[in-house]
Amino acid sequence: MTKGHRIDIRAAVRRAILSAAVGVPVATYAAAPVTADDGAIQEIVITAQKRGQELESVPISVQALTGEKLEDLQVNNFTDYVQYLPSVSYTTGSTGLPGNSSVVFRGIATDGGLIASATLPTVGVYLDEQPITSILGSVDVHIYDVARIEALAGPQGTLYGASSEAGTLRIITNKPDASKFSASYDLDANKILTGGPGGGIDAYANIPLITDKVALRVVGWYNRTGGYIDNVYRARTFPSSGITQTNASLVGNNLNSVDTYGGRALLGIDINENWTVTPSVIAQSSKWNGTFRSDDTKVGALKVGHYYPEHGNDDWYQAGLTVSGHVSDFEVTYAGYYMDRTRTEHNDYADYGFYYDALNGSGAFVVDNNGNLIDPSQLNINKDDASKLSHEFRIATPQNRRVRGIAGIFYQRQIELSENDYLITNFADALSIPGRPGQVWLTKERRTDIDKAIFAQADFDLTDKLTLTGGIRAYRFDNSLGGFYGVNSTYYGTGVAQCLGPPGGPFGVGAAIVEGTPCTNLGVLNADGSITPKRSTGEGTTWRGNLAYKLTADNLLYGTVSTGFRPGGINRAGTGAPFGADRLENYEIGSKNVLSNHHLTLNVTAFWENWKEVQVTYQAPGGSGVALITNAGGARTRGIEGDFSWRASSGFSLNGAATFLKAELTTPLYTGGTTPTAPAGQKLPLTPDFKGTLTARYEFPVGETAAHVQLAGAYIGQRNAVLVTSDEQKTGPLPGYLTLQASAGGVKGNFNYELYVTNLTDTRGQQARAAECNINYCGPSSYDPVGEIYRIYIQPRTIGLRFGQRF
Repeated sequence: MTKGHRIDIRAAVRRAILSAAVGVPVATYAAAPVTADDGAIQEIVITAQKRGQELESVPISVQALTGEKLEDLQVNNFTDYVQYLPSVSYTTGSTGLPGNSSVVFRGIATDGGLIASATLPTVGVYLDEQPITSILGSVDVHIYDVARIEALAGPQGTLYGASSEAGTLRIITNKPDASKFSASYDLDANKILTGGPGGGIDAYANIPLITDKVALRVVGWYNRTGGYIDNVYRARTFPSSGITQTNASLVGNNLNSVDTYGGRALLGIDINENWTVTPSVIAQSSKWNGTFRSDDTKVGALKVGHYYPEHGNDDWYQAGLTVSGHVSDFEVTYAGYYMDRTRTEHNDYADYGFYYDALNGSGAFVVDNNGNLIDPSQLNINKDDASKLSHEFRIATPQNRRVRGIAGIFYQRQIELSENDYLITNFADALSIPGRPGQVWLTKERRTDIDKAIFAQADFDLTDKLTLTGGIRAYRFDNSLGGFYGVNSTYYGTGVAQCLGPPGGPFGVGAAIVEGTPCTNLGVLNADGSITPKRSTGEGTTWRGNLAYKLTADNLLYGTVSTGFRPGGINRAGTGAPFGADRLENYEIGSKNVLSNHHLTLNVTAFWENWKEVQVTYQAPGGSGVALITNAGGARTRGIEGDFSWRASSGFSLNGAATFLKAELTTPLYTGGTTPTAPAGQKLPLTPDFKGTLTARYEFPVGETAAHVQLAGAYIGQRNAVLVTSDEQKTGPLPGYLTLQASAGGVKGNFNYELYVTNLTDTRGQQARAAECNINYCGPSSYDPVGEIYRIYIQPRTIGLRFGQRF
């Protein structure tokens, strides 16, 4: 729903159900709940099961944030809305950079990292009909003119497939409406009270081109987030060379600002009463400066002492086509999408050179062309170019039959070209990567992930109150990884010394299968002398069974048994074998209830999940080699999640949601040797035992103005940052924290305005903790008992003013 723009719910529901009948995503017409004259809560239509259904009648655990709710909570991006989804946790990785987040449902996570050779995510994130999940994490879609966000907890392997092992997160945009013109704009100005200024402008226009036949919907946005991390003066001396390093030229305040701009266009074409075509395109660019890390123990909270300029950009676009209609009584839908994403990061990596020198004396080998010792600190530049192509074709039977179902086929191909450069100023040519002066380490790899599947799901009304649902998905994955990683062979083993194939490449070594590398050392040498990438393939089935019983028209009980999977992949290290898929088994019972004459909804789900052959990323304590991934043992999560909405009167409403969870290993984790790196009972990382939200809102008239005040709170409990016991002891846990958000405003005619404060108490909530390099060196050690452990904090207290107009 467009911010501040409400439509009649009865018409919206009718059109939503009609759109589902012809296969058009219901997001085209779904609206936020609006209050009837008696103050009752009206239903929300969702498409979690790929057809239009009222939220309270869907027998799965799903939470929906409507367009109105997203507006009320001042939601602009991923970190804004995820705090109000208690079954969802996340990490921003070791850098905290924009668009670098990993999503977690119900604690199913092991902190795998976001690199080309990493594990795929356990949660599928969708933008309309396309999965936008990748090894890089999901793009951070700016939230404006969005119908709703749906969070589907538990395995969604039947309808959503690979990487929806633990859950699915769906962002549903508003679609063109050929019946009328509408438009809006919203202006925002804000200030981080201990940081820099921010603000933005959002606008949309829905333009009928041919009445009731063709409409164009265009959306545009620009948003600036102020910085709040300072780079302060710092000097340190390297033990081997005696060289003193300073950052005097880079000192500055509030450096980590972010500028995001983009646009979206959708064309809705009703070819006739049976067929609709909707082409769409969306593009977004984010640019940032500075770092988002905080070096509390060395220089203080919200400060760092870094030695290299830091900045980056994340640019992506998505183009898609949805075709829907009828063939006889069957509903037919085709959705095809293509996404391309380019991301570049410049990160300070000076800690690596300092701590490896302090502990290993490695600085004694870092020289220039004349053999003189030089500053061994490094600049890290990451470049990623990823593309994703997906096709889905599905057929659904009439939804008013006693037996009804949906079946389809799915194809997806992801390609990522990843390059990681580690550079030392004036580094000797003879020590550098061949053909790349000054470069101490190069990773340049091409990864291809192909997923194919067929799926079917059917509902059978055993009685007018009891419905049995069953679904199955047969899948096949084929993932490959090839390229180069490491150093010049004159430095140490990993790199050119492991080149495959005979001499004769561009620099006199083995041939390269990725352009711009000295050779290939990640791949397979074939009998005929050719080199191909390493591959990991697999196939299997995932399934779901559900039994739902309607106690009354407003009370539903259900039980579900379901499975999910995550494809296997490749270890880039030559000693690491490919790792296989892992699998999740889910058992849950739940209840959905509309009470108190439709003034109260209450939904509760209890679940038990067994995670098998868990993909774990690890680096043996004391080691300095490349991280490995293995299928190691099992884990389990158990918990209760629920939400409620209460309309106490025509003006006052209270909404809340919470998850109580215990996520732990069921078997010891062994990553080499006979001593477990994590014992049975070890808590899984990133997820708290408790997470909850509560929002109170009061709406009241002031003359001709419909005014409101609102207070929203979100609490997230203590979490472990990592899984491996020795690493967790070095990072320490992420403390629990509470954030509050307050707002007051009103609507008068077609104008709306609002004053708001986010993070009202200026809480230093931590999203992640990590060292800049291998934690066995950059973390606490014999040389430095404290180490260099960075915190990633949420945005400090921010005050802002919004103004908008509707047409």
